[in-house]
Amino acid sequence: MNTDVVMLSFDEPDANDLHHRLEQVLARPVKRLHGIVGMRRAYKLTAEAATTATYLLADGDFDPAAAGSLPAGVSMRCGRRATRSTAWSTATAG
Repeated sequence: MNTDVVMLSFDEPDANDLHHRLEQVLARPVKRLHGIVGMRRAYKLTAEAATTATYLLADGDFDPAAAGSLPAGVSMRCGRRATRSTAWSTATAG
């Protein structure tokens, strides 16, 4: 895979563990931006940190155990964590 992986974190309690897990699962380094104020700025900086034309963005709020697999026809999952519970929404390929 010739695509950078960039993890974005702010103050999530499990961010360090998730970063380490990503590197283990992907068997490659994962770039990380931490503590960036402002979501637009954070996403812009992830794009600037990537050195490949496309990149995978991992969010520090992601809970792999709660995610499960994507249904057929769904290309991505967007999540929002309120307190410690997770609410998921899905986006279909279009």
